[in-house]
Amino acid sequence: MNDKKDFDKSYLGFVIGGAILGAVAGYIVKKVGPKNIMNMVKQKDIIPPSITKLMNEFSSRQKSMDD
Repeated sequence: MNDKKDFDKSYLGFVIGGAILGAVAGYIVKKVGPKNIMNMVKQKDIIPPSITKLMNEFSSRQKSMDD
């Protein structure tokens, strides 16, 4: 019996595609800025208000710990 699993080429495509997608997203975030992206997402109600409130509490708590 051959128990050895072969490496499928589609896995390599998923890895490379994910890396490219991550690089593009990182470039956009770097150019636009994470604060601007968060403000736009909050204004368009893409994120529910309860999660937005939780994010604000977490970020304010994080800032107070840094001081």
